[in-house]
Amino acid sequence: MKLIHLKHHDIDKAAWDVTVGEALVRLPYAFSWFLDVVSPQWEALVTPDYTYVMPLPVKRKFGIAYVIQPRWTQQLGIFSKEHLTSDIIDEFLRHIPYLSYDFNLHYGHLGTFKSLPNRIIDLSASYSAIQQVFSKNTKRNISKAEQAGLQVATIESSVLVDFWRSQNGDKPLELGHKLPLLCEATQQHQMGVCYGVFTANHELVATLMTLETDARIIYLVPTSNRLGKELCAMFLLVDYLLKTNAGTAKVFDCEGSQIPGVSRFYEGFGAVLQPYFTVNRCRPQWLVKLLHR
Repeated sequence: MKLIHLKHHDIDKAAWDVTVGEALVRLPYAFSWFLDVVSPQWEALVTPDYTYVMPLPVKRKFGIAYVIQPRWTQQLGIFSKEHLTSDIIDEFLRHIPYLSYDFNLHYGHLGTFKSLPNRIIDLSASYSAIQQVFSKNTKRNISKAEQAGLQVATIESSVLVDFWRSQNGDKPLELGHKLPLLCEATQQHQMGVCYGVFTANHELVATLMTLETDARIIYLVPTSNRLGKELCAMFLLVDYLLKTNAGTAKVFDCEGSQIPGVSRFYEGFGAVLQPYFTVNRCRPQWLVKLLHR
């Protein structure tokens, strides 16, 4: 298999997006417009006809070029409407032109890679069927939010960004700079919606952005303030999304977590594991932390 390494300015983004849009695993993270926000100088490995494509989110720091998973982006890897084989995956990894890399492969990859937990909920069933597998604690927390008079509504992206910033002052400045660009890009491509949870007094207590394709609704940037947490606002918001999208051919993608408490939150809605994978080379943890500040 012939593979070509392309610098950012050499990528045919129209051809790229056709491949990503038709891929067996369709994830919005891999569209060129999404990558342009989260990794502005991303590069690529492609076959000459763009049948197979793999983004290389390249960063440079202290004169070192390396590939690292961008913020706000859970899964990348190789995208194609053809099936991936272990030989194809190995060939792509061998052709990465940088000594150091540390990034994630989407759930469709085969191989003996280290797995990371993601959880999904099948939305093909009715809401009543989906609700039947909710844990007692989840049902109790949804009821608590309803009794408190919380309501879900769509909001402007600027409202979401301001609320996120108000609750995340300790996060890297890079996240705060990129979030409004990401919101704008997803809405421009009609693949994102911003939601807010409000008290009966119209106080905003939680926000969420979804990334959406014809097959997937991804739970992104969830944020709650102290009152939102006390009133279980995020339980109500997830329940709202499951209720309004039940009976579709989609899955609700929780974006997973290795944090036990967050994982239990997803499990309480009946979310099941759909692991993805991570690969790295020459990436000691001290270097990862230094370069990814």
